[in-house]
Amino acid sequence: MTRDPEAARKVASLHAQVAVAHRTALILVVAFAMSIIVFGGIGFLLLSVRSTVSRVDVPYGFYAAAAALAIGSIVIRRVQLHRMKLEVVAATRGIEGLIKHLVNSTIVAAAIAEAIGMLALAVAFFGGDKNDVVRLGVVALAVSLYNYPRRSAWQRAADYFFATLPGGRESQLGL
Repeated sequence: MTRDPEAARKVASLHAQVAVAHRTALILVVAFAMSIIVFGGIGFLLLSVRSTVSRVDVPYGFYAAAAALAIGSIVIRRVQLHRMKLEVVAATRGIEGLIKHLVNSTIVAAAIAEAIGMLALAVAFFGGDKNDVVRLGVVALAVSLYNYPRRSAWQRAADYFFATLPGGRESQLGL
């Protein structure tokens, strides 16, 4: 059984495209996670420097908002990465569109995690304490880790749609 060298080159090109897109998404998710840590650190520092301790029941609203954002992030990721959605994206926009969709879905979910991190900073301004900042920061990091892009899953999806989409493999990669 001989392999077509042209087909092998196209598959290698697909793998390279997925690797570049994954690296981009990975860098952005890590950057968002670092900003979450910075927001939590700033909030923790503000509460350490504050001389008056005024405990208000405001943090419950922040907890509710963080829970809604966390659930929303999970739902958005699940919907955007559902097989039917990926099939529609691959069929309408091709493999390159599918790869862009994977990157964009990861960025949106990570940005929502960063919004939870911003709540960790905001709670420091609205009467929260250090425990509130830590709890919201941990939730934000957990959501960020959940949204961590898995290259093997991206590669499996790209390989599957590359092999099954009609119209020829050449037109899917623009080769």
